[in-house]
Amino acid sequence: MNLIMSLKHASLVAFLAFGYASLAAAQSPQDPQLAQLTDAAGCLFAEMPAIPDAADATMEQMVATQGAIQAYIEKSNALLGCLEGIAENEEFTAEDRQLALEAYNAEVARQETLAENWNVQRTSFLEKQQQ
Repeated sequence: MNLIMSLKHASLVAFLAFGYASLAAAQSPQDPQLAQLTDAAGCLFAEMPAIPDAADATMEQMVATQGAIQAYIEKSNALLGCLEGIAENEEFTAEDRQLALEAYNAEVARQETLAENWNVQRTSFLEKQQQ
């Protein structure tokens, strides 16, 4: 599945390029310092789509969700590129670069969580359809 391959690639790039930062230390897009930094750099955070519960989801909801996930991943990958640019730019302070790095790792974790949740619900939905 292309979505999973994109997520695995993004995760691999994150771990190879930056290493792993603790999720507890990761900043949220609502962090004022991060918001100011990303606004100045033109980085846009994507809103993670909701995943319907497979137990009562319709085919239309599942198809729409898959499309929403693909759109989120595209926007999220653009954000990762923007954050990577900040983290590697020596013109930013060390603190700002570290903040971008933590936000990058947090965004990768969000992508992974979304993929895991989607795969559970998608598998459940498909199993329900075969019964």
